[in-house]
Amino acid sequence: MISSFKARKGILLAGGASVDRIVRAAGSPAYIYDAEVMRRQYRRLGKALPKSFRLFYSIKANPNLSVVKVFKKLGAGAEVASAHELMTVLKAGVSRGAIAYAGPGKTDAEIELAVTSRIGAINVESATEFERIVAAAERTREKANVAIRLNLDYYHDDGAGGHVMAGGARKFGVDPDMAEKLAIRAVKEKWVRLVGFHLFPGTGIMNPQILAGSYKALADYALRLAEKHQTRISYLNFGGGLGIPYKDGEPELDIHATTAVLKDTAKELRRSKWFKETMFVMEPGRYLVGPSGVYISSVIDVKTSRGKTYVITDGGIHHALIPIVMNKSFPTALVNRMGEKADTVVRVGGPLCATPDQFSREVMLPAPKIGDLLGIFNSGAYGYSASMLGFLSHTAPAEALVDDGRVYIIRERQAPVMGAKKRLKI
Repeated sequence: MISSFKARKGILLAGGASVDRIVRAAGSPAYIYDAEVMRRQYRRLGKALPKSFRLFYSIKANPNLSVVKVFKKLGAGAEVASAHELMTVLKAGVSRGAIAYAGPGKTDAEIELAVTSRIGAINVESATEFERIVAAAERTREKANVAIRLNLDYYHDDGAGGHVMAGGARKFGVDPDMAEKLAIRAVKEKWVRLVGFHLFPGTGIMNPQILAGSYKALADYALRLAEKHQTRISYLNFGGGLGIPYKDGEPELDIHATTAVLKDTAKELRRSKWFKETMFVMEPGRYLVGPSGVYISSVIDVKTSRGKTYVITDGGIHHALIPIVMNKSFPTALVNRMGEKADTVVRVGGPLCATPDQFSREVMLPAPKIGDLLGIFNSGAYGYSASMLGFLSHTAPAEALVDDGRVYIIRERQAPVMGAKKRLKI
């Protein structure tokens, strides 16, 4: 959000550095992240959580190695959803016991990597995936730590903000009856160790009641199974999905109302002997890193078409798919003219020869000029890695991190790689 940044003489600052100078050095377009905003978000949430909770950074939000290292130094574990993400967090030095592997379509190779990496939890998404984990563990002679991802029904109101990812028919998680059968099997299985359970409530949720419903559903289910089958639970993952505001004037998620439920939940679970030493986990991504980033592109043309003003930039949906197309409310400003009156209605379009390459809404800006820098805020999460970087073969943007006043290029601009013909011997 714009409030995460300051300006000096009309120029946006990131961590005290002028973004125009960063763009001149890194090239345009570019993603710029402020490490101090990441730390602020992490500490704000960590302070509000019970002491029995551990924060895992969900690196799908922003998997750049330098960003992962910021959270690792703060003490975060990691939630990963691919082999490359797993290798990234291991390279960053995240403790193996504080890594959870999620995702409903893990390949055999990914499962084997997770098993041999001896990570804290592989989240089981189905009965057949469980069998493949057992097979990989037996084949590699490595006992696998598994947590069953639950698909539980709980109170939610889809109109209250965010996208719910549990309850009803879902591709995610295991339904309650099957989950109990898998838990029983896991306790008896030689090559796996049942460490606990996982429930991911959804994404971008702004209503504490939705989150509270998921937390209570997970706690109730885990407590019932642990006591029924007399099984110690060492790991209970309440997921992430904490939203951040996008629309002007939209209030922030009430973190204290959200965590108050978790304090009561953890206290209740601790009364059971099966949860005396449980590590409770929350795994946010967007909440931690989203407000830290701004995507900046340069205005290369300003034109009028049938009474409408169009601003054409050198960045578009190939670099910032979610902010431009999939969300209508990302804050937007001319970052080299901060503080000027936004009195011109414009339509912003990128450079691509493709109709969808324009904002899904009109925005108010100071009368734009060629050479201005357009910033899309809240772009620290699901920006670079969630876009169509190869579309129309434009150069991918740079990424820069500002940390303690120092600017680091953490990914150079990258030209598209041309395919080379290779004959297969089959």
